[in-house]
Amino acid sequence: MFSKLPFLPKTIRIQVIMAFSACFLFMAVMIAVNYRHFYRLTGAVQFFELSGDINDTITEMRRYEKNYFLSREAFSYEENLTLTNRLATVLYREKVNLIDAIGQNNYERFLKFVDEYSKLMEQLRKTPRKEGCCLELQSKIRRMSQDLLLFANQLVSTERREVNRRLQRMIPLPVINLGILVLLMAFVIFFITEMIIRPLARITRESELISHGAHLRITPFGEPGNEIHRLVTAVNHMMGELESRQEQLMQSRKIAAVGTLTSGIAHELNNPINNLSLILESLIEDGETMSRSERVRLYEEAMDQTDRASETVKNLLEFSRASHPKMEKVALEELVDKTVRLVSHELQLHYIKFSKETRGPLPRILVDRSGIQQVLLNLFINSIQAMPQGGMLKVITRLHDTLKEVRMDVEDTGEGIPADQLTNIFDPFFTTKKEGEGTGLGLSVSYSIIKKHGGRIEVKSTLGQGTCFSIFLPIEVKSGYR
Repeated sequence: MFSKLPFLPKTIRIQVIMAFSACFLFMAVMIAVNYRHFYRLTGAVQFFELSGDINDTITEMRRYEKNYFLSREAFSYEENLTLTNRLATVLYREKVNLIDAIGQNNYERFLKFVDEYSKLMEQLRKTPRKEGCCLELQSKIRRMSQDLLLFANQLVSTERREVNRRLQRMIPLPVINLGILVLLMAFVIFFITEMIIRPLARITRESELISHGAHLRITPFGEPGNEIHRLVTAVNHMMGELESRQEQLMQSRKIAAVGTLTSGIAHELNNPINNLSLILESLIEDGETMSRSERVRLYEEAMDQTDRASETVKNLLEFSRASHPKMEKVALEELVDKTVRLVSHELQLHYIKFSKETRGPLPRILVDRSGIQQVLLNLFINSIQAMPQGGMLKVITRLHDTLKEVRMDVEDTGEGIPADQLTNIFDPFFTTKKEGEGTGLGLSVSYSIIKKHGGRIEVKSTLGQGTCFSIFLPIEVKSGYR
């Protein structure tokens, strides 16, 4: 989805930076808006407190004013004068805030009332106290202080309304902030999921298939300049190289196996050739004196020896030639018979008895004939080398308990494998043989071939008693071969 937006850069690194920058910008705006509201609310609360102080000051002024009216004590006048001066100082100090709160005209009237009130109180102080002489002046002072108190009450009411108004504005802010934060989190999660997690999950799934032996290619994802796309391209290139190296490794292992069997193959070819030589010699020397039936018998025997040599060469070429995997339905017993022919001379030289057992009817399964034959040959050679003094090599083929797999056990009575080495025998270049007797690739290549078929290979061994390799191949097609 995001990759289709034309204004977005192709690289994930820049996209992630842009996404988190956008989130940071949104959060910065949210913080600025909240700070502005809190700042104004703080100012309103402070001015509300100031209004309360002004109101309290005027109330105290009136209290001392009344005391002075009754007793004409100097103390009451001085206290009243102090409070009046304090009020005037506050009004001048908070001029800007007061003008914003009550307006310029009201502010000037407020100052005028304070000034007149101060003058009237000074005039009353200078007037001698006589009965009935100061009533009018006292009445003017009371009206003036009443007006001051009305102004103070108006100021308090105005600021109370302002504080309430700002509080009402701030009540939905937490919900709005939470909603925006949830949207930002959803955006970041969706962005990371779409651009990073989902492509990596796909790569992981397809890589797991590859790790199980499936030679697949990971589906390209994203723009060509995208890091995920470059990663997929690199992995696919690596898989191509590994597949090529694997084929080369398998072919080199075939050549190594042919080298191991050279003496046996030479013997298999030498016998029919010697027999042909003897037949031809008999025909040359005694052909004219032989009856027609004797000559036909010799010709047929010569043809049999030729077919025998031809079959040996055919099996050898079929096994050793370099070819791409070809899946076809075959009978496993047939593959066992063909592979045994390649090692028959080795079995005779080492006094090893071979037996084959098929338990129950088996279906023909879809496999790479050459690959499975190579696995069997690798296991047969290992068994032969594990029984230098002779023994028994046995192949048992049957349906597995699940009835969805064919199981083939290759058992020998050889030297066995130490228990601490069983977990490493399928590692490349790991071998239990003496130096120069093995490359350590046979079982690794066999493991890879079986995995490509969607099967598995297991081993059980007892030191001094023998080894059993069990091959499990699925009857249904789930091969990793292309």
